[in-house]
Amino acid sequence: MPATTGPALTAVLMFLLELGLLGAAGFWGLTAFSSPWAAVVAVVLVAAVWGLVLSPKAPARPRWPWHAVAGHVLFLLGAVVLFAVGQPLLGGIYLVLIAVSVVLTVLYRDRLESESNKAQDERRQARDGAVRPSGRRAAGR
Repeated sequence: MPATTGPALTAVLMFLLELGLLGAAGFWGLTAFSSPWAAVVAVVLVAAVWGLVLSPKAPARPRWPWHAVAGHVLFLLGAVVLFAVGQPLLGGIYLVLIAVSVVLTVLYRDRLESESNKAQDERRQARDGAVRPSGRRAAGR
């Protein structure tokens, strides 16, 4: 198995878990308030928090390993929500996927940590103006 397969599989699984979290939030909003608007608001709120704090390019992303811990805690909250709204099968499947994600994160922690630190450094350099823009627009064409 190539060296990049594990971290790539981890990234794909994290993305699927993010989608599951959004689905759980929407399902909760729909079930708890019997309103599609509540589902939309719940999904938008979860997506906004994820985008601002835990996404790979989040401006306020915590350093390794705290973003992985926070992400998995949110995923567990999504599983609890699925159980609470009467979806034990979906909640169980989601829990199994979370467990697989935790195992992959632990197995590939060195690679994931270096990628996270590299991305954090790139964001810091871009914010401080150390990275010059490139491409046609930057060249004035």
